[in-house]
This record gives sequence, C-alpha cells and structure tokens, in this order.
Amino acid sequence: MRVPSVSSNPPKSMSRREPQQDRATRRLERFLEVAEDLFAEVGFEAATMTAVAERSGSSIGALYNYFPDKTALAKALLEKYRTKILALWTPLLERIGELSHRQFAEQMVERLIDVVTAHPAYLQLSTSPIKFPGDPAARQSLRSTIADALRRKAPALSKEDAMLCANVLVQMIKGLKTLYTEAAPKDQPRVVAEFQQLLAMYLKNISAR
Repeated sequence: MRVPSVSSNPPKSMSRREPQQDRATRRLERFLEVAEDLFAEVGFEAATMTAVAERSGSSIGALYNYFPDKTALAKALLEKYRTKILALWTPLLERIGELSHRQFAEQMVERLIDVVTAHPAYLQLSTSPIKFPGDPAARQSLRSTIADALRRKAPALSKEDAMLCANVLVQMIKGLKTLYTEAAPKDQPRVVAEFQQLLAMYLKNISAR
C-alpha cells in the first residue's frame, strides 16, 4: 500500500502565528514609547494623538482603541514611572534603619533622579499645569510605606505623626521635581544637593523627637 508523503513544510494555515495578545501588548508599548518621546520633545499640551499615531506607524483609530485621549496616555506613562520609582525606593525604605540620615537622603533623591534622567517625559508630565491624578489607593500605599519606614527609624513616632511626616516628605520630593525642571542644566546638581541636605536634616529632626 502506498503511504502518502508528508511535507516537511506545514500548510500556511498551520504556520505559527504571533498570539493576538502579544501583538496587542507590543502595539500598546509602541504607543507609550512614542508618546513618551513626544511629550519630552514638545510637552503635553503641544502633543497630539495624530502625531502619536503617525510616529507609531498606526492609524488613529488603532490608537483610540487603546487610549481614548492623550490624557489617558499621560496617566499610563506616569503610572509606569511611579512603579519604577517605588521599585527603586522600596529596598531603600526597608534598609532605612541601617543607613545614616545623609545616606538615606542621598540615595532616595539619587534614585528619583535616575528615573528622571532615563525618562525626560516624567518631569514634563509631573510638573505640568495640567494635573493627572493617580490612583488614590496607590498614593495612600506609598505614604503608608514611607510612614512605616520612618517609624522604624524613629520608634517614638506615633502612627499619626509618621503619616504626617511621610506627607511632608512627599511634598519635598514634589518641590525637588519642580525646581529641578526650572533650573538650568548646570544648576540641577546644586538643586539635587540642596534637597539631599534638606531631607537629611528633616530625617534627623524626626529621629530626635
């Protein structure tokens, strides 16, 4: 009996296709990558959804399938940056008891500046007159994490005082971002150094209570 030959090349219909979810993820990341570059170049207000679509090599309709407007793009990027900052800060906060006030302050600010340097759009968006409020639960979680770390550094702090201090610390970081954005490049290292000293002095004051 003759045995039918089997081709070593499967029919096109049997060829492996890239999973739809993988393609969607790659397209989403491409949109975010292009939006990040555009926001860094021209700022949020001057950027347009049309420009993002064109640079991405996609239709405007495809972009709208993922993001209803450029505010949604900005929020997605800011959430990405916040996640990176938290990932850098968390191990540092866990080691706060091992570090001097100066060491902790220097490293906390340095890790923030690392993200700022790697993602120029971060400062454009986080210091923009247009506000992009994040997830309230995430904001509260960050402050609680900082407050818990402060209580490990200064056990005499009450929970209420620790949360207040955490909020003050977060506001100091916001002030750093604003002044860093406004400063000329040659002055930015001085801004960083001043805030590192300010933060170290504040931590020392907290520990002395």
